[in-house]
Amino acid sequence: MTYRPVLLSPSDIAHLIGKPKGTVTRWASEGRITSYGGLYDWLELRDVATGAVKVPPKRTALPVGV
Repeated sequence: MTYRPVLLSPSDIAHLIGKPKGTVTRWASEGRITSYGGLYDWLELRDVATGAVKVPPKRTALPVGV
């Protein structure tokens, strides 16, 4: 099965998670969420929306060639 992100604008994501748009773009710049040309994957932020976490964790780089 192939993963397919659900891409939304920063404004849409901000509305759904109840945070300012700037927070969404900051999380992307910090490496907490993936940016797809200025759009963001809603599926990466479901835990924030449900209150399971307050901030998405920083992602670690995957080793190359492993």
